[in-house]
Amino acid sequence: MTVGDVITVPEDSYRFGTRPLVMHVCEVLDRREVNGALWVELVGRDVRPDGSVDLRQRFALVRLDRTVVVRR
Repeated sequence: MTVGDVITVPEDSYRFGTRPLVMHVCEVLDRREVNGALWVELVGRDVRPDGSVDLRQRFALVRLDRTVVVRR
């Protein structure tokens, strides 16, 4: 996962959200181990179902092994 990727993450594999995450990655801030899994803190923009990208940036902490890069 690198800057510019679009990722998807199931709802139970990132903090904090209420639906699966689809995000355009703008910045990778940190990595840390939590309960034996590697988590990555990101800054990015939500990708809407129609493919448009939200103008606002947001933070997300995602579990790396549950993250899928869908577009580079």
